[in-house]
Amino acid sequence: MRRDGTVLVTGAGIDTALLESLAGQGLTVRRPASPLTEDLLARELRGAVAYLHGGEERATARVLRKAKTLKVVAFLGVGYENFVDVAAADRLGIAVTNTPGAATDAVATFTVTQIVNANLGIPRHLGERVPGWQGSDELPHELAARRVGIIGMGANGRRIAEILRWGFGVRVSYYSRTRRPDVERDLGISYLPLLDLAAGSDILVVMVPETGETRSMIDSSVISRMPEGAILVNTARPAIVSPGALYAGLEKGRVSMAVFDGFYGQECEEAGELRRDFPDRLLVTGHIASHTAEAMHRMVRQAMKSIENVLTYGSDEHEVGTRPRPRF
Repeated sequence: MRRDGTVLVTGAGIDTALLESLAGQGLTVRRPASPLTEDLLARELRGAVAYLHGGEERATARVLRKAKTLKVVAFLGVGYENFVDVAAADRLGIAVTNTPGAATDAVATFTVTQIVNANLGIPRHLGERVPGWQGSDELPHELAARRVGIIGMGANGRRIAEILRWGFGVRVSYYSRTRRPDVERDLGISYLPLLDLAAGSDILVVMVPETGETRSMIDSSVISRMPEGAILVNTARPAIVSPGALYAGLEKGRVSMAVFDGFYGQECEEAGELRRDFPDRLLVTGHIASHTAEAMHRMVRQAMKSIENVLTYGSDEHEVGTRPRPRF
């Protein structure tokens, strides 16, 4: 079916060849340099019927109100909450979709890799021929000897638990807003309240989306309960961890190393202090956990299918909002 209109595409790492099917449907693909400010995003959405959101833009209520022709925002990934005002989209009749499951293996593999890196202290020994141990207390522990706690037991959290349990024989516990007896049974893991999980974890993994409810969820009450010298791994969003609480945890030795995929923005004064005072105890990457060629291909294909479904049938199975819509 051929149709008219523009599809705005943002984000890096998207294979242009994957977008050719949109042109085959009569749609024009627009790919501006990103990330875009709110004003630039509003301008780029003029005349657009679909927005494939793979960047760092914020599709706020103000932006969406100005997008008079917009029918669907197809978000690459699952953590859309901090990037798209879904409530506003619902009021405006704009579909919002995401790509559940498409990047699960990529994120889980990356997270487990960073757990291994931090646990063995690999970043501290890069380029050194001789480790130069000062004493036996500096030797790292095998992963199977560590207790790992996972905060969040969605698809990513479960896959991380699977790799740790079946691949390394790690003792895993978790905290989640919704308890998962099926996962506990299948993987042999245990549920603990958040503070008890923090107290019983040598390595604490953050794997929840950023929302108003989870922002600064890992605060001083959580970090102060962690065992001395524990490792904090956050491959979700940085704002879930309070930077002030993290600073105190690093300063007091409660946290020996903190791992982030994506860090606090430049406007966060405490972020600069963290980098200045603890450069050797931070392991930071630039929000790359889901960026494998295979995961990106799956996400883009899934998002494009959602765009096609909404423009053709008015709905898609991966919609995350509550707007009235025809049965898919």
